[in-house]
Amino acid sequence: MRNNEYRLNVRFDLNDKKQRRIAETLQTLDRKKYQSINAFVVTAVGDYLDRLDNNGDLTLERIRAMFREELQSVSFVSAAPQEKNALDTSLTEEQQAENDDKVLDALAMFM
Repeated sequence: MRNNEYRLNVRFDLNDKKQRRIAETLQTLDRKKYQSINAFVVTAVGDYLDRLDNNGDLTLERIRAMFREELQSVSFVSAAPQEKNALDTSLTEEQQAENDDKVLDALAMFM
């Protein structure tokens, strides 16, 4: 063994579903895509450790930071404001008289 290498043997319990699945995946790994089982395992373990180091917990501040980062390249355009029609709240003389009568009737209940 060279001085710049560290070797580690890993064994899998084939009676354990998760370990069996991992062992089967490693045996059928596309070596052209992933170079070798060793390269795949080193990358997978490295990515896992990076997530642990970054404290995999999603805090409110981390979520906000992710949104800020993602939205930096997005531009927002607001729609042109729509004209709002003012409601006509004026009453005709007949409506005003009817309204006055209803108010007086309502007040009469308290006498």
